[in-house]
Amino acid sequence: MEQPPRGNKRSSFFTFRRRMVLVRLLLREPRSSADLIAAVRAELGAESYPSAAAVALKHDFDALRNEYGCVIRYQHAGRYYRLFDLGELTLFDLPNSCLEALAFLDASFPAGSAIPEYAAIRELFERVIAMLPPERRSAAVHGADLSRLQLPAIPAERIDRATLAVVRRAIKQRRELVFEYLSNFDTDTPRRHRVAPYTVFFRPEGHGYLDATLLDAEPRSVEVIGSALHYRLDRIVAGSARVLPQILPPQRVAPPAYRLCYHLLPVVARRRDIAVYFPDTVIEYQPDGSALVRATITNLWQARQVLLRYGSACRIIAPAELVVLMRQAATELAALYNEP
Repeated sequence: MEQPPRGNKRSSFFTFRRRMVLVRLLLREPRSSADLIAAVRAELGAESYPSAAAVALKHDFDALRNEYGCVIRYQHAGRYYRLFDLGELTLFDLPNSCLEALAFLDASFPAGSAIPEYAAIRELFERVIAMLPPERRSAAVHGADLSRLQLPAIPAERIDRATLAVVRRAIKQRRELVFEYLSNFDTDTPRRHRVAPYTVFFRPEGHGYLDATLLDAEPRSVEVIGSALHYRLDRIVAGSARVLPQILPPQRVAPPAYRLCYHLLPVVARRRDIAVYFPDTVIEYQPDGSALVRATITNLWQARQVLLRYGSACRIIAPAELVVLMRQAATELAALYNEP
């Protein structure tokens, strides 16, 4: 008895591979038909799509919808295809420990965050969830109340998005940056700062900062040229940030360093679980329960802010510049609380 034709196995496998490439491309971002065809040909060769490539592409989409339940729709406004759901084409799975980590991300970085980096983490979470089998997706979002990071996002709403884009461009291009800035030392008149920008980061209280080396400030105030400073992004005057043509050196110039030494009273040191805030920290616990802490710092203002958390349980010994700042703070606090 004559066997029915089985078809070309190589051709079937090649078609399946082509369709998997289409799915991978659409997982990355929406694409037009011309972009998809060009990308597939670039990866699999010019013969991957015949001359009637648009017709073959439509057949591929029909097959992905019919065989796997993929939801792929053409968006007329933008003239591109968007992948909304993988259907049963979920070849990706994770162990339970990783699903617990995803649940932690889900609880810690909810949708609608104002901080751009948090929103990117949320997008990553949603992309990973979309590739999991349906029965595993629920495990990644249940148990959200078990643990989470408490990350308030309200202060970041004040960050000017255009300013943030300019700052990031300067960092990416490794160029100097100039902007008008209102620091704690200023009144209502901003000052011009020229800096070497290196990274943007966000602290748990929700504020965003630019880590930069100060190159110049006009008019000059208490800042030390060459210091590593953390600029609050929401205090950069909107519309003032500009990327300069000067390229940064290959390596960051080391800022002035200070040897820090402070004494902690037994009330905060007796349990021997002191938090480490600075590089090169060495802790010497004393017989009376107190502690002598030594470290390296490059930002006197930041060090003052950190050590003020200890209140009267901390006494700065060195450097002398930080002792001056602490005396100033103590004098101002005394004047404030001595008022009726």
